[in-house]
Amino acid sequence: MAETILIIDDDPSFRKQLGQTLKDYGYLVAEAGTGKAGVSMTQKQSPDLIILDLVLPGIHGIDVCQILKQKTETAGIPILMLTGKDTEGQDIACLDMGADGSLTKPVKAERLLSHCRALLRRAPAENKKSGALRLGPLRLDYNQKLARIGGRDISHLTPKEFSILYDLAARSPGTRDRTSLYRDLWGMDPPSEGSLKTVDVHVRRIRLKLGWKSDEWIIYINGRGYCLKLPK
Repeated sequence: MAETILIIDDDPSFRKQLGQTLKDYGYLVAEAGTGKAGVSMTQKQSPDLIILDLVLPGIHGIDVCQILKQKTETAGIPILMLTGKDTEGQDIACLDMGADGSLTKPVKAERLLSHCRALLRRAPAENKKSGALRLGPLRLDYNQKLARIGGRDISHLTPKEFSILYDLAARSPGTRDRTSLYRDLWGMDPPSEGSLKTVDVHVRRIRLKLGWKSDEWIIYINGRGYCLKLPK
């Protein structure tokens, strides 16, 4: 069955052009011209992928992303953000809010399609992960996006923070280098060395939310990457 891609963009000519390109490659296409309409359509149709413009009338694109990623029924839908040159630098803010990838307009069709295919391939694999994972005092439920440590709920983890914590826990005591972590969780190669700092920022936030001794639990090994080690 063909996969459905929802385009949320306020430019009708852009939606038409992009929609036709996606149809030519066998995708089903849905369109929304505002953030509010995009949220409503997502909840009704549950598309396989969302291409979301950053600047929208009414609800801003970042807010749309945050709304969808906070809802259980839509959190697993990958979102590819499109930013303009005049909004450069906001790609990190998009990723912080849970976006799975980001591209700057104008973008060539081949590059956009490549990102779409990568995100669509990854989504089923994410959904097939086992629900429960235990590591020492840490308990993670991937399907419900719940985390507990020592009987205490770890609240307010963003989708990206949870994914990073789950990834490190699943690989423990192995390591995970920043480049591959960025590539797998953000759906693209790091645009620059500076982009890898967003991984460090997420890890620092996870440590703060884990609390006591978390600096000893999530460590960085030079030349190898991050490692999660918890007491038995």
